[in-house]
Amino acid sequence: MTKDKTGSGYRFEIVENKGGEHFVRFKAANGEPMVQSEAYASKASAKNCIESIKKNAPGAPVEDETVTA
Repeated sequence: MTKDKTGSGYRFEIVENKGGEHFVRFKAANGEPMVQSEAYASKASAKNCIESIKKNAPGAPVEDETVTA
């Protein structure tokens, strides 16, 4: 965030691409994007993505796929 903006920093953004599809970005307090979703045909689907992350992410497991057997 710039010095002129207010808020806690971490935020979800819904963005429309040139093709009219919507995707979600999650940005850190410093304004850098951390995660971007797949593209959705509707804005409502992008909003559902946000709600799903808010609901399900706290208990989601971490799977480290860089570890070899």
